[in-house]
Amino acid sequence: MAWPQDQAVITSLATGQGVQGKVEKVQLLGTDSDLVFTQDCEGLKIKFPVEKPCDYAYALKITGLKLS
Repeated sequence: MAWPQDQAVITSLATGQGVQGKVEKVQLLGTDSDLVFTQDCEGLKIKFPVEKPCDYAYALKITGLKLS
């Protein structure tokens, strides 16, 4: 998985896909800032920073959904 040039889209988190709750916050682990995002019928669209926090792996923390 390459570093997104502008934004990443998680289609499984689109509105109307049976996901309960609303995304309230998206964080890129290893950084201090929250990411800018929108959630619509196409998916959760996350704008990534220009600089990568590291060279190996990236993880997102998505807050607000009710997952079982």
